Amino acid sequence: MKITYCMMTLNRLYDTMRAIERVKPYVDRVVIVDGGSTDDTILTLRNYEGVELYLHPWEDNFSKQRSNYLNHAGENGGTDWVLVSDPDELYSEEALKNMRNEIDNCGSYNMLAFESHSVSMEGPKIVHHSHDKYWKALLFKWNQGIHYVGNPHETLVIDGGIRVKNIPYYYYHIKQNNMTWHRGCRNAFIGGGGPNLGEKHPLWRPFLALVKEKTGIVTWADFDTYMVKGNIDPAIKERLCAFKDEVDYDGASEWREFYKTYYRIYHPEEEPEEFRGVTIG
Repeated sequence: MKITYCMMTLNRLYDTMRAIERVKPYVDRVVIVDGGSTDDTILTLRNYEGVELYLHPWEDNFSKQRSNYLNHAGENGGTDWVLVSDPDELYSEEALKNMRNEIDNCGSYNMLAFESHSVSMEGPKIVHHSHDKYWKALLFKWNQGIHYVGNPHETLVIDGGIRVKNIPYYYYHIKQNNMTWHRGCRNAFIGGGGPNLGEKHPLWRPFLALVKEKTGIVTWADFDTYMVKGNIDPAIKERLCAFKDEVDYDGASEWREFYKTYYRIYHPEEEPEEFRGVTIG
């Protein structure tokens, strides 16, 4: 039985290496798809024995990128099972030591789900650790045509359907405390992440149109880079300030997080004086 570990990454060298080093002794192959990292991720992984690195420029499409690593898992001798994670997901040693036994005893199930433990960090310090009582299917049987659909929250499609078994082992979802802000506004920009986002939300098209009018930008990656540089167009700043007051519906937090990402993470020095220290939902 051959198990291939797959991950997509982009400018996440530390997390990527931590995840690979944890998993590598327990799998037969490691397949990493990089979206065009500009840190040392590509250079480092090219030097890492036993890692297959493939470059697929990031297109703001999670399903497409994950499907890329599934396609590569089927190459070079193929695989029987695929174990996946994101760079911020770290398997417990117990889970890895027992996964082959779980596969041997899974019967007709073709997907095994691990329980999630959330770990919140402030720098190197753990500030919160919770047992989520949530299972995520991260180990599954490979077959021809397997792929993901949906963006940004993707769903795996397996020929013959999916049969999931929850197993008594866990993984850690490790994130910096303010990372959810960045993820939230990303979801809002690309039109995913909740029932009131995208075409269903009246703010979405006007905001994308404003960004394109003022900057020519149409992708999240370029807009994120634009925010990092700072001193963005005053009309866009005004819109971000308005977003902070969005409340009382599913998905409102994603719009508030534009304000928090720009003014509380990237450029606190630019935050309007009257809003400094004010709690934003």
